[in-house]
Amino acid sequence: MFKKILYPTDFSECAQAAVPYIKLMKKAGTKELIILHVIDIRQSTIIDTTAFGETFVYPYDISDILKKEAETHIKKLIKQFSRLFKITPLIVEGIPFKEIIHAAKQYNVSCIVMGSHGKSNIEEMLLGSVTEKVVRKSPIPCLVIKRA
Repeated sequence: MFKKILYPTDFSECAQAAVPYIKLMKKAGTKELIILHVIDIRQSTIIDTTAFGETFVYPYDISDILKKEAETHIKKLIKQFSRLFKITPLIVEGIPFKEIIHAAKQYNVSCIVMGSHGKSNIEEMLLGSVTEKVVRKSPIPCLVIKRA
């Protein structure tokens, strides 16, 4: 039924909570796993405000550092899943919920499996939950694993 699944992850404990459930999906006929990490473009550029209220954008961003860090984490996930599924790792930049839905459509997945959220409750109230937005806007079934 769910031959190809998408696992969007921010590498948090909440995202890791989905791992055992993804492994169990092998028994349900899952053959392929797409592991997706989205580097949030809203957080990859360093912006500061001076004492005079002026905004200063630093001439470099941290997306390369974040990408290398993500590659390290994805390699660990590939080791966990490689005996069970055909793996497609993806690291993209963008707005997380939009990129998750885009990847799900682009790769024609059967299901999106994700943790409830990786942000703190304060961040979630300010920014909104990525998981909530994906569930609300995705035309593809979602399996959401609550954090413990």
